[in-house]
Amino acid sequence: MNCNIIKDLLPSYIDGICSEETVTTVEKHIEHCQRCKDTLQMMKQPTVQIDETNVEAAKEPFKRINKKRRFQVITAIVLSFMICIIASLVVQDVGVVNQFFFPKSMGIAEVTDDREEWQSVSFSSDLINLQDYVIYDSLFWKKEIINSAYNESDVLLRVKDEKGDVIIDEILIPHGKSVKLDGLKRKEKYFFEIKAPQGRYNINAV
Repeated sequence: MNCNIIKDLLPSYIDGICSEETVTTVEKHIEHCQRCKDTLQMMKQPTVQIDETNVEAAKEPFKRINKKRRFQVITAIVLSFMICIIASLVVQDVGVVNQFFFPKSMGIAEVTDDREEWQSVSFSSDLINLQDYVIYDSLFWKKEIINSAYNESDVLLRVKDEKGDVIIDEILIPHGKSVKLDGLKRKEKYFFEIKAPQGRYNINAV
């Protein structure tokens, strides 16, 4: 009989549900066919039962690794998102960042006559909102005053505190030059005045 047919009959033969005629046929065949005999012996071997407890125990380290990996991935995603948001804000409002690290307040004074009176300087960091004082509110201020090179003449400068007291008196600043103002404190208002010939003057605080 064909080996393929015998192999199909072997499960029933092993389970003892074949007819006597079939049993006789199978046994006669395997007496002369070593390949089918080997197949029969292999099929008779007991099936190895896998201990599910051991399988779960073996999976546990991988579960922990997967949890740790998931946490790292989520953390990386959150950090990347935050970096993108911050970068977007910097790109959209780079002036704010620049003003923080390189603070500058642009001042304007209009001298309308030649009576040599003190004229207040109005300052602005955005050229829109003017104020008549400067606050050195960060460590990055150099505390220097610049007489712009576009001005036509030198100016005399004095500085008052919030009480109106003169704390720096009559410093000469050539046009295109700057002077450092020693002794000014952080987070206090300082008011600047100039004396100069008639004209419009750009006086910048850095």
